Amino acid sequence: MPTDKIKLATFYFSPTGTTKKVIDYIVKGIEGDIICTTDLTKRYNREKTPDESFADAALIIIGAPAYGGFLYKEFRNYIKNLDFQGKCIIAVILYGNASPVFATREMISIIKKGNGKLLGYGEFVGEHSYSGKDIPVAKGRPDNDDLQKAIQFGRSVRDRLLNTEIWHFYNKVSVFDKIINFVADKKPVHTGKRMFTIPHTDNEKCIRCFKCIKVCPKNCISTDMTTDKNECIVCMACVKICPTGAREAYPKNIIFKLGLHSINKRKHESRFF
Repeated sequence: MPTDKIKLATFYFSPTGTTKKVIDYIVKGIEGDIICTTDLTKRYNREKTPDESFADAALIIIGAPAYGGFLYKEFRNYIKNLDFQGKCIIAVILYGNASPVFATREMISIIKKGNGKLLGYGEFVGEHSYSGKDIPVAKGRPDNDDLQKAIQFGRSVRDRLLNTEIWHFYNKVSVFDKIINFVADKKPVHTGKRMFTIPHTDNEKCIRCFKCIKVCPKNCISTDMTTDKNECIVCMACVKICPTGAREAYPKNIIFKLGLHSINKRKHESRFF
């Protein structure tokens, strides 16, 4: 492997921007050159037929947040239909200070089944989707420590990639991987509707900047600021990006409030393998 800039391809789902931010810092550590980016936060990208635009990449980076302990299903359905052509891949999971639960294993199993060589994976803490002024959860994460760890991960990945002849790839699909895949395929699409109200707009605060419309991964906010309740997955992208706090959503009951408080009691550390 030559020691010049490593050609990279990235695939990510990042409604609130934390996954993309971590990937950007991993790329800094790798000192790589991104030749292909597929932002699967955008609905039109998820609806495209997967192609081989990453054919010239030496390394693929795949990143997404954990939603209810699994990957978001539309992201999963896209990724699992890719043929990775025996390329080296790293997996990046973001979670809101609780636990990634099965999301990491789910992504790893998809990579293995898709003819990819798993070079490493990272589990990074990002500000929880439901974090807010009243109940901050992992506020400001990924912070500087997390991002420095992302750079370290990138450097480690670069070293591994430049020495693949001595790196042992764990590409066998285990029984546990198969079980995770089966459950992930059969389970319904996870949304936050059970826990939080669907975001709505306070028209007195709204300045009609339409940032919420542009950032919505489901394209379910209309120009009159109403939300399609059937389409919304309560990812909170619109709430996070609103400059005036006009987009609002609330926990549905005290149990979820207490749960968020509990998650925030101790700081989980980002890590990579």
